[in-house]
Amino acid sequence: RYAAPLETMEVVERREIPEQDAFLAMVERAAALTATPEVDKVVLSRLIDITTRDRVDSGALMERLIAQNPASFNFHVPLSDGGVLLGASPELLLRKDGPRFSSLPLAGSARRQPDDVLDREAGNRLLASGKDRHEHELVTQAMKSVLGPRSSQLSLPASPQLITTPTLWHLATPIEGTALAQENAMSLACLLHPTPALSGFPHQVAKRLIAELEPFDRQLFGGIVGWCDDEGNGEWVVT
Repeated sequence: RYAAPLETMEVVERREIPEQDAFLAMVERAAALTATPEVDKVVLSRLIDITTRDRVDSGALMERLIAQNPASFNFHVPLSDGGVLLGASPELLLRKDGPRFSSLPLAGSARRQPDDVLDREAGNRLLASGKDRHEHELVTQAMKSVLGPRSSQLSLPASPQLITTPTLWHLATPIEGTALAQENAMSLACLLHPTPALSGFPHQVAKRLIAELEPFDRQLFGGIVGWCDDEGNGEWVVT
């Protein structure tokens, strides 16, 4: 069934785009800009381009992701060029069932630790971090500004909570509401995306800086994947 067992898959080339020194220079430039009134936050990314000797079986890789991330939103989407978009996302951008909708935005993360005590300390440090709390609030306030005018009722707690994946702690804020009659899952998801957790804040300034600083097109990375039916229900997650 598989082209080769995942455990024995031979990597013939691994490239970081950009390489470490160039990436650090990008971060330094972005950090300098966030110290000015122009922009509060810029979210930069980098690629790891891996070439294997044998074809990677995306089905086997998907099974591995599901086993490792049973509580995540796992997706496997064939693409028109013959490739596959797959992943395990912990972040629910929007779910709508009838008039009711919910979201669980994430912003602010810390690595899990193998020791239980150290792991809990890592989570508590994240929850107490002023920097991470500020960046998380940028996300929740941006989402509130989009959802508020399109809702007859909207609720979210004043402070974030902690959630975990097998590898990370995240700050999360559960958002719930009742959408106005003309709204549907896809339209709301597209209005919300990208949140400041993916681009930065203000969005248009951060988007311009990302285009200037990153030496690649993000394409489907940092996008959304999901479904919407003809009654406006649906579920969308961040890739």
